[in-house]
Amino acid sequence: MEDVVGILKGLRGRTVDTVYDLFFTDKRIIAAILIHPSDFNDIYGKIDLTTILVGGLPKERAVKMRSLDLTESRRSAFANKTVDEILALHRSNFEIDYENIIYATVKEGLLTKSLEIALKNPPGKKVNFSLEKGQVTEAEELVKKVLTAKAK
Repeated sequence: MEDVVGILKGLRGRTVDTVYDLFFTDKRIIAAILIHPSDFNDIYGKIDLTTILVGGLPKERAVKMRSLDLTESRRSAFANKTVDEILALHRSNFEIDYENIIYATVKEGLLTKSLEIALKNPPGKKVNFSLEKGQVTEAEELVKKVLTAKAK
């Protein structure tokens, strides 16, 4: 059975409105969706009189409330599941096998912090996740722990 070594929670990836929890196992990384842009199609997809008169504030509030609910419900769905079951919970979840990683590095710039993973296949592909300031040390430790030879 595959063991989860650590979890980085609430990382932004692909787009700023896509949020993942990353499950680091002894064989791979599982990127499990918490928030996806398609979760809000019904909110953003309609223009009504309130939007015209008041602006986007009510929609922003609705998106924030749904984001909190989705994060809580999806994280509770991860509980007591195997990594394969977590991977299958959402069509946008994906995995990165450690054997497919060239290097992984935590970058800390003046304004941005990120986890960058370079892949062998497809060649030249990099996967980036934005980190919060408080996640940098945790991400560095986890990358060194599970990807010792590939940590940069």
